[in-house]
Amino acid sequence: MTVEATSQEAFVYGLPTVDMYRILHDFALDPASPEFKAPLNVVAHSRRLADPDDLSIVAMNVDTPYSYCWLDLRGGPMVLTMPAVEDRRYMSAQLIDLYTYIVGYVSPRTHGIAGASVTIVGPHHAPSSDHGMDVMECPTDLCLVLIRTQLFDEADMPNVAALQDRVYVTPLAAWPDAVAPVPPGKPLVPPSPVEVRSDPTSAFLSVLDWMLRLMPVIPDESDVRHRLAMLGVAGNPALPFHPDSEDEEELLAGLAAGRDEVLARMATVRSSAELFGSRAHFAGDYLSKAAGAYLGILGNSAEEYLGVGYRADANGKPFDGSTDYAITFPSGGLPPVGAFWSITVYDHAQHLYRNELDRYVISSRHVEHMKRDDGALTIRVQHHRPIEDEVANWLPCPAGPFGLTFRTYLPGPAIRSGTWTAPPVTPIRKA
Repeated sequence: MTVEATSQEAFVYGLPTVDMYRILHDFALDPASPEFKAPLNVVAHSRRLADPDDLSIVAMNVDTPYSYCWLDLRGGPMVLTMPAVEDRRYMSAQLIDLYTYIVGYVSPRTHGIAGASVTIVGPHHAPSSDHGMDVMECPTDLCLVLIRTQLFDEADMPNVAALQDRVYVTPLAAWPDAVAPVPPGKPLVPPSPVEVRSDPTSAFLSVLDWMLRLMPVIPDESDVRHRLAMLGVAGNPALPFHPDSEDEEELLAGLAAGRDEVLARMATVRSSAELFGSRAHFAGDYLSKAAGAYLGILGNSAEEYLGVGYRADANGKPFDGSTDYAITFPSGGLPPVGAFWSITVYDHAQHLYRNELDRYVISSRHVEHMKRDDGALTIRVQHHRPIEDEVANWLPCPAGPFGLTFRTYLPGPAIRSGTWTAPPVTPIRKA
């Protein structure tokens, strides 16, 4: 393969990992980052919902306060303990490797609501079930634990915080002491992150090369890793990537072509089910995984969560705040979910849109306070404030281009089979 072709392959293959590095760097490796959460192996909690100041992760949900822990598995297996929750509360831990494949879940769907402890094993240690716990194998040295806890209303935050405080990580060697201190791992010397949504430069390959040091070669990826090594992206700390000036033009052309390939794939996406899941789910489809990372990294698998819209309005046109829109659920037609649903507005950069109501989402927790018409519920998506009678149903949007994400948690069979579909986003003709 030519340098350009290999560079194009490197962009598609590496985009999720390079974007994951930005989150790792900001959340756990750079204490000076405004997005810093906690060092490796320490659980950090957000005691609030996401807002427009949260910029590290695009398309964040505003349904569940997050908890975060970057596990360092180089020193040995770690145990994650999740608390018991009420029957109607959704609380899940999603485990994600550095490829952004989903390693597994601890959630009401997988382990019930009585609480559970699981062992997470890295690539350099043998899995063991001697302790009677479920074992999840992570093929990379670091593993992100992303925890979502459902918030019912603002008064519910102390209950959410109490649940978050009963999340523990501890070395398997110290189990069952849930609060045993974790010895620090070998220090990591991180490079500066890059923004994958900007025009790509050779810094993209430098970050990918650094991340591959923490990602031992998996047999079914030996060919692609060999081609990357020929490009100088070998994940070898003794031979860090340095672009050859003679190849720079081809490198940049290949990276740009890779980005175009990802953008083209994004235009064909029909459901989030195509974009997020386990290694087995993707079966070598690096392009779809890259499209998922570009659209909104760290999404859930279809069994846990399904995005059911929206790419465009009812006429196939992109959303723009110069138009007012309506989303109408007929009487009895709300999403059939086992947990909850939500519709969130994002600006053109896929961040939350700051507005006068500080309202970024309308979800199942808002329904009881909304106006209905003969049982039907209509959400008004528009930039300008509607008449007072419609404010409870108003989802503010930017004046220009924007995006909508419709989330369903623990989607029912009708959603997963496509029997139930989201109502269209209908432009409203202004008087």
